[in-house]
Parts: sequence; structure tokens; C-alpha cells
Amino acid sequence: MTFFISAPIFVFREFMRHRIASYNEESGRYRELKPVFYIPSKERKLIQVGKTGAYTFEDGTKEQFDISVSAMKEAYLVAYESYKKMLEAGVAREVARVVLPVATYSSMYVTMNARALMNFLSLRTAREGSHFPSYPQREIEMVAEKMEAEFANLMPLTYGAFEKSGRIAP
Repeated sequence: MTFFISAPIFVFREFMRHRIASYNEESGRYRELKPVFYIPSKERKLIQVGKTGAYTFEDGTKEQFDISVSAMKEAYLVAYESYKKMLEAGVAREVARVVLPVATYSSMYVTMNARALMNFLSLRTAREGSHFPSYPQREIEMVAEKMEAEFANLMPLTYGAFEKSGRIAP
């Protein structure tokens, strides 16, 4: 299966941990990157409680959300202005892009077979009844949920076996 994904670069870095897929990402070396950056929704949980590997996330306050969004926007504006200034001065795109944050949106095609997709989904979605508990970053989980819906529609028998086996590839 091949999926077209548009997401922040920090989500792609999590994808790349899965060496069971083929990736073809748009290149900031060859085309100018657009000023599209990640801003979390108000539903995004902001507070980490616990320690690494055993934590949960909880809602933040309105003030924490507002501070986060304001700081992100400020950083994005400065970074993109610097990027444009470098391009306008004739600096190569591959050099100018280094000032852009990992919250910059990119796009890619990702190709994987059903077995690889089931492994990916078991690690990048948190579901009740899963044989192995998973604690994915919410942004990659949102992408994985959309991929899972396509998988369930395209291969309902295989998807049913995946669900029945505790979200492990049968």
C-alpha cells in the first residue's frame, strides 16, 4: 500500500524509525518550502506526568496553550523570515533550509505491505485490547489512525484478523 502523507517533519522522524517501509519525501534542496507549520489543536494534551516509558499526558491550562501557540508562531515567523532572506540573497535552498523548525510541514509517499503496516499500527496507535500497550506521540497517532481506516476498508479480512489477534500481525 502507498499512502500520501502531509505532516510536520517531526512526525516524519518518527516514521523513519520504521525501517519496514519505503519513503519518498519532498526535498527542501530542490524546491522552496512553503510557510506551513504545526499548531496543536486545543484538544492536544500538554502536560507530561510520570517518567519516560511510564508517563501519561494531561490537559494543560488555557494559559499554557496560549503561551505554547504564541511561542510557536513567533519562532516560525522568525525562522521563515530568515529562510526567505537567505534565499533572496542567493543562498542555496539546501543551506537556507537549516533554519526551519521540525514543525515545518512536508509531504511524502510511504509504501509498506500489510504485515509492515500492522506492525506500524500496533506501535503507533493506542487501543484497548492491544496485546502490547503503545504510547505514541499524538501527532503520529493521528496519521496512523487515517492509515488504519484505509487498511480496514481495503483489506477487511486481514484487518479483522489483526484486531482479533490483539493488534498483532497474524
